[in-house]
Amino acid sequence: MAKIMIVDDNIDIAETLKNIMEIEHYETEVAYNGEEFLKKVENMKPDLVLLDVMMPGLKTKDILTGLKEKGLENLKIILVTVVRFSENERKILMNEYKIKDYITKPFDVPELVSRVRAAL
Repeated sequence: MAKIMIVDDNIDIAETLKNIMEIEHYETEVAYNGEEFLKKVENMKPDLVLLDVMMPGLKTKDILTGLKEKGLENLKIILVTVVRFSENERKILMNEYKIKDYITKPFDVPELVSRVRAAL
């Protein structure tokens, strides 16, 4: 069973993602901010992270830098965001930080599930 870590400061979205992933038979863990995520990630060793882009505290780049410092820079990440990236911004993120995909909120559940499966 694949392990998915959900990182989102919005409790409703985090719980919705958790429920969807558990219905799909994934083991899940939730962190509600970047600091909590960086504390939990080494113990869980997730196969995939669904990472919100806009959270209080650590910025997304700080979180990704923290992963690199822990030797976890190859962790599979899908960004879940309300931010609409330009094609150029998307390419930079995908290449520089090895992001597998990004999904915009509000998301379509079947599409989300499909993209998670593809990333795994």
